[in-house]
Amino acid sequence: MAQDSPDRRTIRWPDGKLVCCTFSVALEAFRKTGRFKMDPRIDVNHSSLSHAEYGGNVGIWRILEILERQNVRAMVLVNSLAAEKWPDAVRALHEAGHEIAGHGTTNEVSMVELDPGQQKDEIESCTRILEDITGTRPVGWFGPGGHHTDVTLGLLAEAGYLWSGDPSDDDVPYVASVNGRRICVIPKTWYANDWRAWGNGLGNAGTFFTGFKDGFDFIYEEARRGRPGMIDACVHAELGGRPYLAIGFERIIEYANRHRSELWQPTYREIAEHCLGS
Repeated sequence: MAQDSPDRRTIRWPDGKLVCCTFSVALEAFRKTGRFKMDPRIDVNHSSLSHAEYGGNVGIWRILEILERQNVRAMVLVNSLAAEKWPDAVRALHEAGHEIAGHGTTNEVSMVELDPGQQKDEIESCTRILEDITGTRPVGWFGPGGHHTDVTLGLLAEAGYLWSGDPSDDDVPYVASVNGRRICVIPKTWYANDWRAWGNGLGNAGTFFTGFKDGFDFIYEEARRGRPGMIDACVHAELGGRPYLAIGFERIIEYANRHRSELWQPTYREIAEHCLGS
């Protein structure tokens, strides 16, 4: 029988739970163009922006209702511009117990385009705005697109962040030491991501749900054989908040909750605190 590599990370969840199952939500904002109906000939693309603004106007509220019906908490990635545009929604999410995490100023600003000083300013600005609106300083960060440089993790640690979700280099969280500080890396484990299910408008709730179910079943069986794992489902408010994908998101949560007694369903902050020994 094959043996694990000594370099392969393992993890144990609280109370011997088999799988850590989390749910992520992205609430994003743009200034010139969103991610759909893009046209390089248009400076300010109002058609594209209107598609994106569905997320804050409608989608996020539908997602919040789903989370409440299913009695689960989510980690919500929030652009600071989105927080300024839709503060009531961000406050409602925070008050409902969902974790608000930093997601940059807008999705038009990528950390890879910024020098270290500009990245530091970006982190500080986003942090301050989210704290002003919710009354709680965020402890987690996921840059737009997950883009980061070789200095981003250290800047986050210096700013007091407990976790980063930018890397995607493992199946389970781990602790990194940077610049004399420890920070938890929670790799992307998005077995269901509405961005992929969207498929240029051709996707549907069925493909979204199936992607999660197949991944969940595999991770669950691995855990039963002795290797606890982690799985996450991610929705963007402008996509997964639309009815034909929102129903898939709710089915995903319902399916996971069939195994609820064997799952740990934390916020990302709680994962970081577990890994860091806080």
